[in-house]
Amino acid sequence: MGVRKLLRFTITSKDAYIFEWQKENDTMALETFSFCGKEPPRPELKSAAKDVAKIAAKMVGLSVTDSEANDGAAFLGVKFSYPETHDKYYLRIHASQAIQGGHDFIYTTPKWSVFYSSANGEMNNTIRNTVHKLLEECWKYIDGERAQTKLSFAQQEEGDDHDS
Repeated sequence: MGVRKLLRFTITSKDAYIFEWQKENDTMALETFSFCGKEPPRPELKSAAKDVAKIAAKMVGLSVTDSEANDGAAFLGVKFSYPETHDKYYLRIHASQAIQGGHDFIYTTPKWSVFYSSANGEMNNTIRNTVHKLLEECWKYIDGERAQTKLSFAQQEEGDDHDS
């Protein structure tokens, strides 16, 4: 299997999950794929997305407390790009933050360099680790691991009782 790189992940207002990624094929050429899922994700995907939104507020210097970020941060999307040097990647996070007066401040972070090495400071490591959790959950969703929907066993059990 070739290397996969997520290019974009968006959660729409209608709870659709949109992914775009690239994968190397057998000839090492990059192919681009996209997927729009409407099935509910695992709770871990929503949690990881919320954590990315909270870190985005710090990236742009919003003056919100941890409690305000926890209550009012919302993830809208993220875009990745990968330079030819393999020591970093770039990202832009699209998020919103509830602010005074019942309004949402919608913003996109500047293009941010994230280094794979842990030698680039605490903020880089926090962002990298938070984004890595989101990436893991995105790949799980793309690969078919989604929230378990409720199954109706009551109807099946009633049918089983009549077989006795």
